Amino acid sequence: MTCTKVQIARMNLWMIAWKAKQTPTPCGFERKGRMAMKRSLSVMMSSLLSMALLAAGPVSAYADNNENDNSIRSGKEATNSGVLKEHFIDSGTLAPLKRLDLDTVLKLALDYSLNYKLLTFKITALKENEGNLNKQKKKLDESASGGTGGSYTLPESLEEIQKKYEDFPEELLPSLYPMLETNAVVNRLISGIGSITDAMNKQLQGQRDQLILSLKQINIEQANTLLDLEEARIGIRLQMTSQYVELLTLKKQVSMNEAYLDVLKTDVKRAELMQEQGMTSAEKVTEAQREVEKQEQQLTQLRNKYRLALAQLCLDLGVAYDPDIELGDLNEFSPQPVTPMNRERILEKSFEMKRQWNSIILAEQQKSHTDAANEDQEDYLETNVRIAEQQAEKTRIDLNKKIDQLYSNQETAYQAYQNALKDLSNAQLDVQHITVRYNNALVSRHDYEKSSFSLTQQEAKLELARLQLYVAQRAVNALEDGFIM
Repeated sequence: MTCTKVQIARMNLWMIAWKAKQTPTPCGFERKGRMAMKRSLSVMMSSLLSMALLAAGPVSAYADNNENDNSIRSGKEATNSGVLKEHFIDSGTLAPLKRLDLDTVLKLALDYSLNYKLLTFKITALKENEGNLNKQKKKLDESASGGTGGSYTLPESLEEIQKKYEDFPEELLPSLYPMLETNAVVNRLISGIGSITDAMNKQLQGQRDQLILSLKQINIEQANTLLDLEEARIGIRLQMTSQYVELLTLKKQVSMNEAYLDVLKTDVKRAELMQEQGMTSAEKVTEAQREVEKQEQQLTQLRNKYRLALAQLCLDLGVAYDPDIELGDLNEFSPQPVTPMNRERILEKSFEMKRQWNSIILAEQQKSHTDAANEDQEDYLETNVRIAEQQAEKTRIDLNKKIDQLYSNQETAYQAYQNALKDLSNAQLDVQHITVRYNNALVSRHDYEKSSFSLTQQEAKLELARLQLYVAQRAVNALEDGFIM
């Protein structure tokens, strides 16, 4: 007895119906069975077609229209012969100011800081990228195929049929050989589809693992950027305080040197008068004139430094440069000795140590979320963790040195201020003594005025020492807030 290919296919469906206790004839079937077979073949062909398309790779939606189009959509690129447009290089209109003080400087600096703005943009970009990766991961999760594709097989021998269908009529067994051959072919096809599905699922899992790792990396980068943002805020305040104090220092040095220049000019007049009276030589007059020239040169240099420092400060603040801007003095500041904070507490708050901690976490995540291809890659990932840990230890040692240096700088500045106080007190006693002698006509007016100027110099030195101590104190405050420069 022979059966056609159609009959063999029908025989497979009859096996399923037999298990359900139905009794169709081997070569005659219901329309329902034929429809089930068509649906099965349709699903199988669709799966094969989808796999072929996936294997062929992505197709560009613009391949036909833009095949040879490599032009830059945003405009012409900059070249050696080209000239940039004014709107790209123009700084815009800067706000004019007539007076600056430290509070105004700190506010403007934070509002205008480009680095601070870039960090805020970076945080926004990282959040957007995080959302993008989450959507990609969601698509991968939805496209994953459950289970393996080749878990089910058709019987390929009479023994398997008898074992599976215990009450199958023995007289029908010989007619099943063609069907068993077909089953073997179908099983190999199912096995192939299962292997392809398993390979695709493995590839999707690898992509999913990479996305998970990328998301963790973005979370670490967001945490680091937030640390950078707060560190930048403290750093900007400290940097601008230092710049403003430097500007005040230069301004006071200019004033003191202008006063000293007047004293030197008085020395020249006195020398010329004494020469006319035959009480000194022309050489003394020349020496006095040379001292005036040196002081004028030094004063010119100081004025240039002041103008440059003022111009740079104006650019940092986004205000128009004006050499006649009035500078306000510092707020009331009473110098006091500093008691160092606990070292471990400082390191706990340190932005740099927090970043090192995040680096270790990132290295460990890379190790745990990477399916190493071999032992060398496993060793490489483990070594990266050790490198991160060693770098953190090195940073800890370096920061301890900086902590010692900053506290030492503050102590040195405080001692310099104390010394300036003593020098001023001594200068005041000297002026009191010479004033008594001057009132008793024991010293000349010229010597008296020079001694009085010494007192002015010591007062200026005390103020300069106070300014330097102010900066050193602010550096210690920043240190204790986690900013260790």
